Amino acid sequence: MFLEKSKSRIEAEFAKRAAEVPAVKEAEKEIETYRPEVALALKFLYTTMPLSDVGNYGVSSFLDYAEHGVFLWENSPYVKKMPEEIFLNYILYHRINTEEILDCRSIFYEDLKDRIQGKSMAEAAIEINYWCAEKATYHTTDNRTIAPINVYRCGNGRCGEESTFTISALRSAGIPARQVYAPFWSHCDDNHAWVELWCDGKWYFTGACEPEPILNKGWFTNASSRAMMVHSRWFDKIVPENEDVNGIEGNAMVLNQLRRYADVKEVSIRLKKPDGTPAAGTRLSLEVFNYSQFLPIAHMVTDEKGEIHVTTGKGSLHITVMQDGLWAEGAIDTRKEDILELTLKEFAIPEGWQNFDSIAPIDTPVNTDQPTEEQKEERDRRLAEALKIRTAKVEAFIPDWKVDFVDKAGENKEVCEKLMSVLTDKDRIDAKPAVLKSHVDAALHLKDAYPENIYYSYVLNPRVFNEVMTDYRGAIAAAFTEEEKAAFREDPKAIWSWIEENIKVCPEAEQESVYFVPTASLKIRKSSELSRHILFVAIARTLGVPARLNPMDGAMEYLMPDSAKQGAEAYENSKFQAVIAGKAKEARLVFTDGGLTWTYNQNWSIARLEKDGYLPLELEDLSWENGKLAIEADPGIYRILTGNRLPNGNVFGKSLTFSVEKGEEKTVELSFREAKLNDMLEDIAILPFNLLEKDGTKVPAADVTRGGRKILFWLEVSKEPTEHILNELMEKKEAFEKYKENLLFIIKKEEDLNDPTLSRCRAALPGIPVLYDTFTENVNTLGRRMYVDPEKLPLILVTSGELNGIYATSGYNVGTADMLLRILEM
Repeated sequence: MFLEKSKSRIEAEFAKRAAEVPAVKEAEKEIETYRPEVALALKFLYTTMPLSDVGNYGVSSFLDYAEHGVFLWENSPYVKKMPEEIFLNYILYHRINTEEILDCRSIFYEDLKDRIQGKSMAEAAIEINYWCAEKATYHTTDNRTIAPINVYRCGNGRCGEESTFTISALRSAGIPARQVYAPFWSHCDDNHAWVELWCDGKWYFTGACEPEPILNKGWFTNASSRAMMVHSRWFDKIVPENEDVNGIEGNAMVLNQLRRYADVKEVSIRLKKPDGTPAAGTRLSLEVFNYSQFLPIAHMVTDEKGEIHVTTGKGSLHITVMQDGLWAEGAIDTRKEDILELTLKEFAIPEGWQNFDSIAPIDTPVNTDQPTEEQKEERDRRLAEALKIRTAKVEAFIPDWKVDFVDKAGENKEVCEKLMSVLTDKDRIDAKPAVLKSHVDAALHLKDAYPENIYYSYVLNPRVFNEVMTDYRGAIAAAFTEEEKAAFREDPKAIWSWIEENIKVCPEAEQESVYFVPTASLKIRKSSELSRHILFVAIARTLGVPARLNPMDGAMEYLMPDSAKQGAEAYENSKFQAVIAGKAKEARLVFTDGGLTWTYNQNWSIARLEKDGYLPLELEDLSWENGKLAIEADPGIYRILTGNRLPNGNVFGKSLTFSVEKGEEKTVELSFREAKLNDMLEDIAILPFNLLEKDGTKVPAADVTRGGRKILFWLEVSKEPTEHILNELMEKKEAFEKYKENLLFIIKKEEDLNDPTLSRCRAALPGIPVLYDTFTENVNTLGRRMYVDPEKLPLILVTSGELNGIYATSGYNVGTADMLLRILEM
C-alpha cells in the first residue's frame, strides 16, 4: 500500500492546512480528481511546501513530481529499500532550494533509466553524476536559482544550481538526495553547495556535476573540514530522527550536517536580559567573517534558560542579537572556549577603530578515501568525453525568447531587443516568451511618455528582484478600481499603504529566499516582507509609475514627473524618491583610501543598523576617484569593517561604528591591519603527486620537496601573469642566485623552453631545474588544497619539508617575488 505508515498523518496535516489557507482548499478540488496514490502524494507536497509555492503555482506544476514519485514507489528497486520518511522528503519532494518549479523528473528518468539498469545505488549515483557532467558545468551568475530543467537545457549554472540539478537527477532515478550547504566559509570569501545521497541506509556526499569514481570525495573535502557550519533543509512537519536540528527558517527545519565533514565542538551561548534573567525565545545570528562582512551561518532561538547549544567548527563565531531595541554582540574562539555569555543592553557606539581577529578552523579532513590511479585515469577519460558532449550541447542552445519573442516581434522587434538588454544574464537564459510578450503588450502604449532608459529599466522591465518572472500586469490592473489606480499614480506611497493594510507578512510559513510573485501576494493576501516590496514595484510599473528596489540597500523607490513639463521631458531631472520614511538618502558619506587599494566585499564593507541588525550596502559597482568614494545615504548608524585575509584563512580585522545625521556629510578614512610574515604562512599536508621528466619518467613530489624550503612554479608561458613573475625574478636575480636549488620551474612541454621570457630568466638564473606536468589534476588539486584559485596561473607553491605546503599564490600579484624572498630568508 502506498505510504501505509504516513497516510493518516498526511491526510490530517493536509486537512489542517486546507482549513487555514483558502488556496489549498481550492487546490483540493483538483487534487481529488487524480488516482488515490497521486492525490496523496500531492497532499504531502501541499502540506509541506512554502506558502509562496501554493500561491505561485497551480496543482499541475506539481503533478510530474507526484506521478513520478508514485511510479518510483511502484517500480524502483531502490525505493523498495527505504523508509517512508526518506522517500517522502528526498525522492518525492519537489523543492530542493530556491529554484523555480518546472517539470523535470520524468524527463530526466527517461534519459537515465538505461544507464543505471542493474547497478547498485552507489554505482547508479556515480553514473548519474557522469550524466550530469555531460549536461552542465560551473558558471558564475547571480543569486537567482534557475530550474533544473533549464540548467539541463543551457548547460551551466553556479554551484547551487548544479547541486539542485544533480539532486533532481538522483531523485528522478529513485536515489534519495539533498543539498548540503556551507552558508559561508571561514577561511575564504565564498560559500559552496554540494550533494548528499542516501544509499542502503547511509548518507554519502559528492560534488555536483563533478563525478569522482568513489563517493565521499570532492574538491571541497578539505575545505568542508574548515567550515563552521554545513546544513541541509527538511520541509516535513515531523522532526527527523538522528539529525541535529539547528532551528527553523520559515517553513523549513535547518539540519546541521557538519559532523560528517569536520572536527566539531559543542558550544553554548547564554543570553540574559538587562535585569539578569534569561532572555528566552530570542533569535540569535551566528556569523563568520566573509566578504569583509559578518554574515550568518545560522539563526537560532534561545530556550527557556536563554541558551542555545550548537555543534560548530573550531574557529571564530560572531554573535549578534537585536530585540525590542536592545542589543548584544560578542565573539567566541571555539578552539579555546565552549561558553559565551551575553547581556542585552541599549546600543552604544564604540569609540574609534576597534581591532578584531577572525580565526578559521584548520584543515582537518574527516573523509580521506582516495581513488586508485586506474580509477583516476578512467575518470579523466570519461570527463573528456563529457566535455565534448556538453560543449556541443551548449553551442547548440538557443534560448526560447530569441526564437519566440524577439524574432517573432515584427514591428516591435527593437522594443523587445532593448527589453532583453536590461534583463539579467540569467533572464536571457530562461525568460519565457509568453511572459515577456505580455509585458510588452501591456506597457507598449507608455513608451513615449518616458526617456528610453527609464522606460525600459523601470516601467517595462518585468524583473524586480530574484523572484520568478511572471505575467502580472493584467491581474494587477484588474485588482483595483479606476479611482484607486488614479490615486496610486498621484501618490505612489499610497500603494505601499494599501499593501501594508491588505497583504500581511507571514514569516512563519515562508522560506526566506523563496519569493511570492506579485499575483500570489494579491491572491493569498499574505507574503514575505521582501515579496511585499516586489509587489510595490510591480504595481507601480503596471500603473506607469517608474519604480525600483534601490540597488545599494533594496529600498522601494519611484519617480514622479515635473508637472510643468510634458511627455519624456517631464522625467529629465527626476530623482528617485523613497517610499518609506528614513530611506530618503538625506546624508552623504565620503570614504578616503589612505593611500591603500580598496576592493568592496574583498577588504572592506559598510552596513547600516536596522531594526533587526546590520544591513550591508551593495557598493561593488561604484568606483574610487582620486582616492575618494562618495555615496548618498540614509541618516543613521553605520559600521565599516575592513579585513586583511591571510593565506591561512585567518583575518586581521578592524571595525568603525559611527552615526550620520540628516543633511550631514561625513568623511571617513579607511584603516587596514598589516600582518607579519609568520602570520602569512600555513602548514598543510599535501597528498602525493607526480611530476614528469622530459622523457615522461615520473618524479614523485616527495623527492622535489624533501629538505628545506622549495618553490614550485607552474608557468603558463607567453601569458602576462607568468611574464610578470619571471620578470620579477630577473629583476632580483642577485637575491635569488643563492636560492636556485630551491626553485623549480614546471611547464607543459619542451617547446615552452623556447619562450623568450622564460629563456631570458633561465639565462639570468642558470641551473634552475625544469620538470613537466599536464596542468590538469595537479594544478587543480594543489590550488584547492592551498586555498588559492586553481584556474589562475602561474600557480606558485612554497613547501617546507616533504609534501608540506606553507604558502601559495595564483595568478599575478604585485610583489610576489619579494614575498618569496622573505619566506626563503626566514
